[in-house]
Amino acid sequence: MSTESMQTGRDASISRRTVIKTAAWATPVVAVAVAAPLASASPGTARTNAFVGSNISANQGAGTASGSLTGSGGSITSVSGTWETGKFTAVYRLRGPWTAATLTKPDGSSFVLGETISYAGTAWVVVAVNVSNDDEEWFVQFEAPSISVSSNTTVLLPEAVYSGTFVPGTSGPGRPTRSNPIQAAVAFGAENINGGALVGSSSNFPAG
Repeated sequence: MSTESMQTGRDASISRRTVIKTAAWATPVVAVAVAAPLASASPGTARTNAFVGSNISANQGAGTASGSLTGSGGSITSVSGTWETGKFTAVYRLRGPWTAATLTKPDGSSFVLGETISYAGTAWVVVAVNVSNDDEEWFVQFEAPSISVSSNTTVLLPEAVYSGTFVPGTSGPGRPTRSNPIQAAVAFGAENINGGALVGSSSNFPAG
């Protein structure tokens, strides 16, 4: 049995089931008052990007996988002028054919609905949590206040780790495949850029 580390890649295919289960990415859970864009400037061609902190480490023979989401976040690029981003929304989510999984803080403690986590200069509030093996949903959603930007900016998300199991082996139903991998995914968006739409990135096993 060998342990493989898969490279982080863009989430290129999202199934209809995934779109339904990830609706929380596009719908804020808690309304937060934010500042309006400055009158003298607007986002214009600014774009948001998401990135995953590290790769999934998977043992295909044993059917186990783990990894860290620490270092994950989002960036705002092609910034022109000075303006308010609007509130940030970000999501950590485990997707694909996991049979069981955990998604926690690095010390093993759970994310708590309503708690504020200050990390790398950003105060994130946990607005939604579901880490249930029963309904195969593992996600944590965060929101953070608007900031003023005048140049390309990177925002880091709270630290997190994950681990889980999947159907082992290289053949048979239910196992991860390149077209249906297990994923550790990150989504990120800013309210005043592209209507607040979230962009995503993920670490996949097997790599596509």
